[in-house]
Amino acid sequence: MRQLTLALRMLRKTPFVTAVAVLSLALGIGANAAIYSLFDQLLLRPLPVRDAQELVNLASPGPKPGSTSCNQQGECSEAFSYPMYRDLEAKQTALASVAASRLFGASLSIDNEPSVGEGAWVSGSYFSTLGVQPMMGRLIGPEDDRVPDGHDVVVISHSLWRDRFASRPDVVGKTMVVNGRTMEILGVLPERFTGATAGSRPLVYIPLAMRWAFSTTSYRGYENRRDYSLYLFGRLKPGGTLEEAEASLNTLYQPILADVEASLQQGMSETTLERFKAKRIELAPGARGQSRIHTEAQTPLTLLFAITGTVLLIACANVANLLLARGAGRSTEMGVRLALGASRGTLLRQLMLESLLLAALGGVASLLVARWTLSGIATLLPPDAVASMSFEVDWSVMLFAGILAVTTGFLFGLYPALQRTRPDLTAAIPAGAGQIVGGHTSAKLRSALVTVQIA
Repeated sequence: MRQLTLALRMLRKTPFVTAVAVLSLALGIGANAAIYSLFDQLLLRPLPVRDAQELVNLASPGPKPGSTSCNQQGECSEAFSYPMYRDLEAKQTALASVAASRLFGASLSIDNEPSVGEGAWVSGSYFSTLGVQPMMGRLIGPEDDRVPDGHDVVVISHSLWRDRFASRPDVVGKTMVVNGRTMEILGVLPERFTGATAGSRPLVYIPLAMRWAFSTTSYRGYENRRDYSLYLFGRLKPGGTLEEAEASLNTLYQPILADVEASLQQGMSETTLERFKAKRIELAPGARGQSRIHTEAQTPLTLLFAITGTVLLIACANVANLLLARGAGRSTEMGVRLALGASRGTLLRQLMLESLLLAALGGVASLLVARWTLSGIATLLPPDAVASMSFEVDWSVMLFAGILAVTTGFLFGLYPALQRTRPDLTAAIPAGAGQIVGGHTSAKLRSALVTVQIA
């Protein structure tokens, strides 16, 4: 406690240095914390579902003659046809379960009040494969996804229940209109689950078999093997591996291509047909769900992280320079304390405590900078993107800022502390506070740090 009191006193003694150091650190740590928040949401955070590490995403790169429709759930090469999904669902034994989904634009009407948002067509195995449990009522199951145009039911998100139904406890069994069709509400999803696609937050979930019932034409896509528009994922069996599941799936998939679908291809060259028959299902880890953002955002977010990291290094260099300059005036103090018997370890701990206290103050101030930065980013993005992400400073951002503050405290504080507690400082006492042994070295380092910052 005595050392902490002394550290606070020393920081108050040089308010200008303290203020500049705290501001520099707040800007550097705050910018990094803000970018980390986006990085975490888009590239790191797993789905809030049971054993997310067991989820796998399915893809089948190769020729897809016919109609291919893809969206932000993934690349076009990852899309499957509805009949192929049903074949895999019925016959595969490689995975504990396999599910399909497709995002769509939803026009909603609740108590004659219209609104728009996103929806998702989901197979009867969608929620059970994810391991999601309802907050209220029940979720879509296989019995709701058997007959095309036979199940006018919907599951709603927690946000829709809260915002449009005023958190009514009797919402299950009520009706709402989706894209002009009256649907019965089966259940409400838990608050933590906002969908399996990063950057998208569906408000409603409707059985996949109902998808073509909403079409204004007579198109029967559920029979068309050349209509690629669904995204598939599955869950590994307990103890199963991704490689084993992939090999097993392809023993089923490739015969379907060769024996059933190859004959449906019209006007295809022999070379392309051979490539079509040779297509394989590829499995990839699906803990983060399905989203093109995972690949599209990786490079720009990594670049942003590198830029803000450079800003933080500049801030550390700036603070180290300030501490070296301030330390020049404390050389006699350190020399006297060493001469009176204080150990170098004691002085090091004291100076490092001052550095860590500076870092802690900068870390606290950085949360304000992070909040302002996230708010600024939110104003630049389209409304759909803002609605699908969080721009608040949550506990993970606070933890990241705290770790960064401690790390930077050691980074900018260690060398000045070692420089100011050299054993030869006792030789500086007779010469006075202004001239110390090694002062030339400190001056060269300060000049180097300034040069690096300008560069």
